[in-house]
Amino acid sequence: MNLMTRMRKMKSISRYRRSTAGNVAITFALSALGLILAGGCAIDYVRWARAQTDLQGVIDAAALAAAASPQTESDDLKAIAAEYIDQNGPLLEVIKLEDPEFSYDSNTGRLSISLNGRVDMAFMSLAGVPEMAVFAESVVQQPSIPPVEAVLVLDTTYSMVGSKIDTLKTAAGNLTTSILANDEARVGIVPFASYVNVGISRRNEPWANVPADSTTATESCSTTYPNAKNCTTTKTPSTCTSTKDGVTTTYACTKTSTTCESWGTPVKTCKPATSTSKFQGCMGSRAEAYRPVITSIDQKYPGMMNTTCAAEIMELTDDDSKVSKMIKGLTVNGETYLPGGITWGWNMLTPESPLTSALPLADLQKKGGKKVMVLMTDGANTLAPTTVNAGPHGSITSGKYKNTTYTNDLTAQLCQNVKADNIEVYTVLFEVKDATIESLLRNCATDPSKSYVANNASELIAAFDSIAKQLAELRIVK
Repeated sequence: MNLMTRMRKMKSISRYRRSTAGNVAITFALSALGLILAGGCAIDYVRWARAQTDLQGVIDAAALAAAASPQTESDDLKAIAAEYIDQNGPLLEVIKLEDPEFSYDSNTGRLSISLNGRVDMAFMSLAGVPEMAVFAESVVQQPSIPPVEAVLVLDTTYSMVGSKIDTLKTAAGNLTTSILANDEARVGIVPFASYVNVGISRRNEPWANVPADSTTATESCSTTYPNAKNCTTTKTPSTCTSTKDGVTTTYACTKTSTTCESWGTPVKTCKPATSTSKFQGCMGSRAEAYRPVITSIDQKYPGMMNTTCAAEIMELTDDDSKVSKMIKGLTVNGETYLPGGITWGWNMLTPESPLTSALPLADLQKKGGKKVMVLMTDGANTLAPTTVNAGPHGSITSGKYKNTTYTNDLTAQLCQNVKADNIEVYTVLFEVKDATIESLLRNCATDPSKSYVANNASELIAAFDSIAKQLAELRIVK
């Protein structure tokens, strides 16, 4: 090959090399354009996702604002929601909004808002996608009480006599009616006084220690003085006092005294009689170590013989008429022993023996429910257990526990244990004058907002109405 031929080949190779370099540059430019477009699309997507989130947030808030208002007409509720959406316009300025769709069912209390819109795409429009749709929907349930299990532990002691027990019946009836408006909610009632009445039918339960009723033959004797001579009877007007359940009553009375010159020989007269021992459903306290808890059912509850107590407890039920009848029939007797009421209210809210109608907490929570205890009293503890062993309650001036300190401390410990068992506690103090018990029961409540002091009838009714409102929940269901 001559020199000229070699030179022509070298020029041809050189031109080829220059041509290849141009192809690489074009390929790189096209690749960069794709990367830029992909990055731009990512930015568009982020803007769209943010717009979707903002729209959902605004719709949820608008629905909640409408549902939480006191308005009940559909047009009024729609106006509230629309105004809220308008006020949040700057947050939605990247969205082309259509008119919102609104619906409200007054029977179920459900309110629904949905809203469509479009977001312009800057980079994705280059790929033929000029805009992307956004949509948000919110369904809100107006305030209603969830499927709770609620037990009302009610003071029916002697100090509640008269108009006070009548007011309690009204207040408790209003609350239970509100709760049972939810078909899945249930209510239990635990009236308490000196003891709690679990019912005669439970006397043979394995957790109860109740002796058999019995009748014993005895005789009844009386002594008279038929041969008394020259007797004079004097009646003197006087003032007498009577104290029941910490309430002292003063009333006019007559004191009678008889004096005789000679009483003569006394005459004793006897006749056959019987002595009975009978169970009326009243349960005393277990041994000291088991009073703050409801576990260890092998440590039995003692049945009190020849003792009357409050009305029989009513286990959890969804029957409003049955609950109403129970509340209307409440009567008063006995003195105040708060630990008894709290103990059996706690028993009623747990599915384990001795009372077993409650759902396990996890099952109740799956339905959106919770466990609630409402404890109401009008005064301080006036009784205490008489010994460390299982048995009766007696005056705080006798027995092992000769003041209210033990009973108050036991009350406080029970309250803490109930709350630790995931039970929401409300306390209501009705015309309570004792500072110690007021402080104790305020601390017994789950938090200060759940403790009420009622100084008159209207305030007691208002307190129970307020509990119903606290139990009601405003919630997004979709």
